[in-house]
Amino acid sequence: SYPVNSLRSKTFTQKMGTAPSIMDYARFNYVAQPGDKGVSLMPGIGLYDKHSIRWGYRPILDKTEEEEKAILDKWITVKAKNKIYRFGRQMFNPRDPSSQTEDLGDDAVKASTYGIANLKRIMNNLTKWSYEKGDDYGTLAELYRSILGQWSRYMGHVASNVGGVYEFYKTADEKGDVYTHVPKAYQKKALKFLIDQALKTPKWMIRKDILGKIEADGMVNRIRSAQGRVLNQVLDFSRLARLIENETLNGKKAYGVMEMCTDLRNGIWSEAKAGQKVDTYRRNLQRAHIEQLERLMTKEQRAPRSRAFLNFSGFSRIDVSQSDIRPIARGELNQIKRLVKRAAVMAPNTMTRYHYQDILARIDKVLDAKQP
Repeated sequence: SYPVNSLRSKTFTQKMGTAPSIMDYARFNYVAQPGDKGVSLMPGIGLYDKHSIRWGYRPILDKTEEEEKAILDKWITVKAKNKIYRFGRQMFNPRDPSSQTEDLGDDAVKASTYGIANLKRIMNNLTKWSYEKGDDYGTLAELYRSILGQWSRYMGHVASNVGGVYEFYKTADEKGDVYTHVPKAYQKKALKFLIDQALKTPKWMIRKDILGKIEADGMVNRIRSAQGRVLNQVLDFSRLARLIENETLNGKKAYGVMEMCTDLRNGIWSEAKAGQKVDTYRRNLQRAHIEQLERLMTKEQRAPRSRAFLNFSGFSRIDVSQSDIRPIARGELNQIKRLVKRAAVMAPNTMTRYHYQDILARIDKVLDAKQP
């Protein structure tokens, strides 16, 4: 409910804080940049908190139960159009991108871009800032891992917009829908951010001056795992279910599964289209993409066993074998196969050619397997 740029303002943040509620878990103001003098960096009790406490605990004297309820309802409806007073339920895998823990502002792409800029600044000073005479590099290792963990949160905040559905609670006497899909243009923008910031190798994380002090190995696998998590989020069954339904209901106004998969493929397999060599990190990413498509081809969605967790998880049910997911995954594998077959002939080095040959073998194995 707060404009991202307002979180860089001393006047705004000192008056309004960094979020309307302390229960938003907005742990620190990662939007603020060097030079934003006097801006508040930590959360506090917000306007929503004061409003909800008033609603829950302020005495309403000399009224019947029905009269009290009418007054309480009015306290809610008078604030209904102000997003500051909106309630959003917490979800383990957020379906509503405007209701997430630990995020800031009304634009996840913009806020996360500021956040990453700060992470890069910290990374550039990490060895100096973690230095204490006589200590080992335990603090350096801990802070380095924390930076990567925060980066991963930003990716999750943005990924929730792809296939996202806003949930604005209303009573029957209020106008408008409770559920509306995230606009197509913003979903495309969110996916482009993920491609640029996560699926293109985040080289700023690969700091040999730090790695040489904290570990014997692990960087290649760390990047592979981080990118794999982003891919898994984007190609989550529940997310795909919402993309399919949005397109079915809203046609060309929606960001459909095929368009999303095409954008994703173009971002992951750009070297094959350009005739460029594929380095270790990108080879791992491309193999992960094939593995994710194999999952879509061979696995069924597993619903949470607990009804309470089902509601908390942001789960959207879909029968994978009876949906469009398998045909689209098969189509993507065939598209990649054609692209890679051409690229292998003109591969600029031996490792790239071997990689493409392996990719073709993996795709054939998936396509030729007996499907459930």
